[in-house]
Amino acid sequence: MGLIAEFQLNSPDLPLTDAVMAVPDVTLYIERILVVDPDRPVVLCRATGAADGFSEALADDPTVETYTTMDDLDGEGDALYRIKLRDPPLPIYRKYVELGTTPLGGIVTVDGWWGRARFPDREALAEYRAFCTERGATFKLERLTRESSTDDPPFGLTDEQYEALIAAREAGYFAVPREASTEEIGDRLGISAPSASERLRRGIDRVLENAL
Repeated sequence: MGLIAEFQLNSPDLPLTDAVMAVPDVTLYIERILVVDPDRPVVLCRATGAADGFSEALADDPTVETYTTMDDLDGEGDALYRIKLRDPPLPIYRKYVELGTTPLGGIVTVDGWWGRARFPDREALAEYRAFCTERGATFKLERLTRESSTDDPPFGLTDEQYEALIAAREAGYFAVPREASTEEIGDRLGISAPSASERLRRGIDRVLENAL
């Protein structure tokens, strides 16, 4: 299982930075990266905000080789772009490929890049961070989680928390009015009422943390 990292990057040498700086109200969402030449990846991007003039900004961006406006999403300036990038001064996608990393999403604003990617291990993440910082970028890791297997409970729950939440829901603990007490949940799980209460509280907190 790999690691899911969420991080911020900031550098004037990052791809698409010039285009977004030219139209600062735009937020650019990287929705998909097509598997092509790693030095010239093709990205599908959704531009939201005041996108007037953004096509011209893309044409002037030195990291953009070609672009196509695919659709006006809502008639209010939001648009979907297919952009072919040329090799930028900070080739983050090429490094993804070298490390066996899978990009899962990206957002470009005037404040820099926000990225989410699956790294094979901590060593690959450390190498990627060093690669960026050695080229003058700032790298801030915001969140790091271990990828769950298909057999693991959802939302990062432990097996015990998942079991407690399922038992509580089936017993009517979350019904209005409540149909079961923590003592009854504890009896179902073979633990004390305080232990059941703690598992439920921690489980709910974990679900909210990962879902919201």
